[in-house]
Amino acid sequence: MPVGPERSATARLILSAAVTTLVVAAGTVAAGWPYWQHHRLGAVPNAGVAAVLAVAGVLLGAQRSSRRCGLLLTAAGGFSALTWLISWDAAALPLVGSVSQSAFWLTYGWGLLIYPGNALRGRWDRWWVGSSAVVLLLGQAATIAVSRPEWNGFAPDVFWPAPLLLDHADFVVFMKVLTVLYVAVPASFVLLALVRVRTYPGLDRIIAGPVLLLAGFTALVAAVTYPDLMSGPTLGQLEDAIALQGASSIAAPCALLAVCARARLLVTTTADRLHAAIGSPTPSSVRDALRTVLRDGTLDVHYPQAERDSFVDLHGRPVDLPPVASGGTVADRRWYLPARSADGTFLAVLSLNPVLRHHRPQVDAVLDAAAVPLEHAGAQSGLRAQLVRLGDARRRASRTWFREWEMLERDLGDRARGLADLADLAARADSPAHSDDAAYAGAAGQAGPGQATARALAEIAEGLRAARGELAAITDALRPAILDEEGLGGALAALTATLDRPSQLRVPPERFDPASERALYLALAATLRGLPASDGAAVRVEVRTDGTSIVGEVTTLAPVPTDRARVGADHVRALGGSFAVRQNAGGTTARVTVPCG
Repeated sequence: MPVGPERSATARLILSAAVTTLVVAAGTVAAGWPYWQHHRLGAVPNAGVAAVLAVAGVLLGAQRSSRRCGLLLTAAGGFSALTWLISWDAAALPLVGSVSQSAFWLTYGWGLLIYPGNALRGRWDRWWVGSSAVVLLLGQAATIAVSRPEWNGFAPDVFWPAPLLLDHADFVVFMKVLTVLYVAVPASFVLLALVRVRTYPGLDRIIAGPVLLLAGFTALVAAVTYPDLMSGPTLGQLEDAIALQGASSIAAPCALLAVCARARLLVTTTADRLHAAIGSPTPSSVRDALRTVLRDGTLDVHYPQAERDSFVDLHGRPVDLPPVASGGTVADRRWYLPARSADGTFLAVLSLNPVLRHHRPQVDAVLDAAAVPLEHAGAQSGLRAQLVRLGDARRRASRTWFREWEMLERDLGDRARGLADLADLAARADSPAHSDDAAYAGAAGQAGPGQATARALAEIAEGLRAARGELAAITDALRPAILDEEGLGGALAALTATLDRPSQLRVPPERFDPASERALYLALAATLRGLPASDGAAVRVEVRTDGTSIVGEVTTLAPVPTDRARVGADHVRALGGSFAVRQNAGGTTARVTVPCG
């Protein structure tokens, strides 16, 4: 419940609305009293239109985000009342009333197009306002300048300046052309309203949609009644047509007033609705609740990391944001708005649809209500950011180890091959065919020293070749050459071909990060080799991308021994991935997830 200055402001606003209602309603009745005294029932909706528009304008004008809209609607209410001065049919009153009617339709349509904000939203809106101003205001001025008052239904002796007076026949042609333009103004407003309502996002659809639809109906009635209004009317016909237009337009101002009240109610109940939607505050629940309350499915929350002067998303991943001022920044077609606690502590930056700038009171109420949940979510996001940085460090270390391991593998292989070749050369050099001791060895029936050395060198070379073969077998098991040449698809196809069981393979053709490919292959290979060889159950291997990760699944009816896949799972976890086995209706599925990139 409002207290202190807020209660005083609310009381002043209610008092202003009440005074405005009385003044405008009484002014409408007084301005059209010569007509209303014979049509008392018609005075009710027409006075109501003027009063409701003025009151809605006062309510909207009290908010900075809709002040211009409020001024336009208040002016429309005043012009609606002044229109009825034509019923006095004396002095300059018909002139003032005629101009006021054109000004009423212009300010009314203009105010509804910018509702609930302060500016027109597109070139079609600007085109309608500009063309309507030309047709309604300049058209009315031209009508006065080229005609006599009696041609417009007024007494001949009223004040009616006509410096460009036409003869009556030319005036009739002029009025036919002007009537077409007058009908085009409300007709184009109807089309514009339909298009706008279909494209309204979120809060706009709730707050502005009903008002614009009913205003379109009012414009349609105006378009239908304009031809009779312009075809040589008497004063009575003119008053009847204006009264019909006013009575038919009562729905839109009433809807506007109801929507203004509902918008204020939404602001009042923001805290309750937001806390109910959040439940237990987590980064995900806070973001989802903010999206629900503000009806912005694109809303995101970014939390500051003071020690690094950066921002992270709800998953703890770093994000780049433009510099944000206290009032918010619009960039990349987004509205970045800072959220602060009651003591001014910077909590987060909200990335919003810029359309929500027209609903600043609702957004401010949401920011105030979300301060405590954002503080809790920010702490959790900070922990997640630390885990993300730790995972990145582990992945960098794993990839560094992977590159060093490959270099060591190549170095050991080259050294073993070089030593084996050197031993072969030495063995051939010391063989009996090249030794001076061959004759002696043959005569004595014993192996000479050169022959013994050759045999020893040959044995060393054979041992080196065997060690090199074992090293190649180990490295090929950890990273087969086919994995480098043909990728995961070729390597897994070669592996499943050695299994004594039916297999189905689904692997995308694209290549991935080498360390991620290797870790995924090791985990899948260990899982497949660990399957019991006796059951012969079919196996399905599937690899797919999921965002920034590679996911591999092995599904079979046989049990999956997790101990055999431990080595591969360790490689996966070193890269920040996961390895899990679950039972389902289709058998047992081993799922491997590896971050990529």
